[in-house]
Parts: sequence; structure tokens; C-alpha cells
Amino acid sequence: MPAALTLNDIPQDLLTRLQEAAQLHQRTIEEEALDCLRKALMPIATTEELISRTLQLRQQFVCEADRLADVVRRLEEGKPCLL
Repeated sequence: MPAALTLNDIPQDLLTRLQEAAQLHQRTIEEEALDCLRKALMPIATTEELISRTLQLRQQFVCEADRLADVVRRLEEGKPCLL
């Protein structure tokens, strides 16, 4: 069940940064604050999980350097690869 949260005495510099981030992400201040809380309170991944995810992501962008045609094709498809 959603709950309300009221914050008092927010330092002006922190409020300004929150407002700027909300504007940048095209969100309300409340949405931005909630996103910040979600990110800050997410479970911390283990080293093994980070390595596994990194390898998965890398596979999406890696192609063989000697296959120039593959590189060009992937660029044209909007899927760049690392050489």
C-alpha cells in the first residue's frame, strides 16, 4: 500500500539538485525523489552478478574486428560494436 512521506528542512542545495534532476529527466520532484530512493535502497549486487551482467551486455556490442562488413551492418542497424 503506497504511503506518503513529508520531508522537512531540506537543505537548499540538495533541493536545487533534486529540482534540476527532475527537470532533466522530465519528472516531478516527487517522482525524482522516489527514483533516487529506489536506486539508493536497491540490493547491492555481488561481484559475480556484476561480472555476469557485464559479460551479457558486452556480447550485445562485440563483433570480430576482422569482419568489417559485420561492423558496418551493425552500425547501420543502430547496434554498434566494440572492436
